[in-house]
Amino acid sequence: MDIKMKTSLNVMAKALLITAFSSTLMMATAHANNPAPTIKADAPNRYIVKKGDTLWDISGRYLDSPWRWKEIWATNKQIKNPNLIYPNDILILCVIKGKTLIGVDTGEGCAGVEKQLTSNVVAGAVAITSTANSIPAIPWSAIQHWLDKTIIVNPKDFNTTPYILASKNRNLITASGDKVYAKGVPLIVGQRYGIYRKGELYVDPKTQQVIGLEVTQVATGLATAVESNGVTSLQLTDSYGKEVREGDRVFVELDNSIPPVFYPTPATVSRGGTIIRVLDSISSAARGSVVAVNLGRSHGAKPGDVLTVYRKGPLVSDVIDNDTPVRLPSEPAGMVMVFNTFDNISYAYVLSSELPLNVGDQLLPPRDL
Repeated sequence: MDIKMKTSLNVMAKALLITAFSSTLMMATAHANNPAPTIKADAPNRYIVKKGDTLWDISGRYLDSPWRWKEIWATNKQIKNPNLIYPNDILILCVIKGKTLIGVDTGEGCAGVEKQLTSNVVAGAVAITSTANSIPAIPWSAIQHWLDKTIIVNPKDFNTTPYILASKNRNLITASGDKVYAKGVPLIVGQRYGIYRKGELYVDPKTQQVIGLEVTQVATGLATAVESNGVTSLQLTDSYGKEVREGDRVFVELDNSIPPVFYPTPATVSRGGTIIRVLDSISSAARGSVVAVNLGRSHGAKPGDVLTVYRKGPLVSDVIDNDTPVRLPSEPAGMVMVFNTFDNISYAYVLSSELPLNVGDQLLPPRDL
């Protein structure tokens, strides 16, 4: 196997619901013919964006269906990335050509918003604004841990990569500056490598097939020498809060980046999904939690995708029909937004939860009522 793990952990290269229930709701992803999103009755006419706001929070102030915020956003044609919002921006609610829209007040009120929206733009006159300090879709602090060094890989590929055999001084704890030795496919001298710790194994609840392995990068090392017996010397250049242990795996660092800015949008996935793990918890998830779902890039999932969580209806006894058990309908329990995707799994942030969300709860694109 190639040292780059070929399509190595395939990671960066490239219905669990009742049939009648699923087929009806999946049609909700097509918004083209839907009526305009409903503005909340108490939506503010003027709102000053504050530090700490999120795009989802702001959308929720104005819309009953916040995932449809882009449909009422007055895009400024003078700006290349017009969807960015910053602290201290003043948002105003306007009716422009019979359509209710929200725009940034530049001092001219709704007349200025209309001018930005309708004016012709000369090529080369478009300004590019920085994403720095812009309002995020969801709180970065809540998801940073799952962005920095944690990825999902193919366990079969992971188990064929070189592994840490020992450290130079046989230390139990190793850190930046220490030397360690790896055994396996010879590494390339002068190349930087990531050192990864095996974590959670993911199994699809429906098929019972393994769909991914969660691994965490614990260090970075530079290959300095390769011996004829397949042992490679690595000088640790960075460590990330954990010691390097015997058995940790070594391969080229994988990019775990997501777009610097993404926006809440109804998911257009190829099937329904399921919550398969509540991260950093042994029980249920609530607003602000992070969950893993069995929808990935192979199913069309992408950062910013919003999904509704449905709690399976309980079984009740029909007292009129000889206590026959009857399953009640599934009910909405909350919403999640995907922020990081892999082949068959994604991490998602819990936007709202009317009930505690649990492993096994079902996922579908939101529908507009």
